[in-house]
Amino acid sequence: MLKELKKISEKARNDGDVLAVMLFGSYARNEKFSDMDVCVVLKQGKFDRLFLSKKRLEYLTAFPNMDIQIFQQLPLYIKMRVLKEGKTIFCRNEDLLYDLSFSTIRQFEYFKPRYLSYLEGVLYAR
Repeated sequence: MLKELKKISEKARNDGDVLAVMLFGSYARNEKFSDMDVCVVLKQGKFDRLFLSKKRLEYLTAFPNMDIQIFQQLPLYIKMRVLKEGKTIFCRNEDLLYDLSFSTIRQFEYFKPRYLSYLEGVLYAR
């Protein structure tokens, strides 16, 4: 699996759209794992859904043994999980990754009361 991480890092290094690659999920937490969850973080920009889907398909095709996600396609609460537990395996620019992370955290803080209210509703629904 470490060989696969090195290969995806090399691919990301040669892909000008990629800002970072992060390992997250059970593998990153050193728990029993069944697959390797990898998040490809693109540079900030205005990417349409088709572009993002093609980018994900490109990486999924190249690395079929990994569960690859594109950060910009993830729901906000999953983005927070990636940032919280993720291990950066490639980063083109730490300052830009920090800015993107900070922006995501601010968005989540705005969204958090609604998210917690939703979870509470699900918990106590009958």
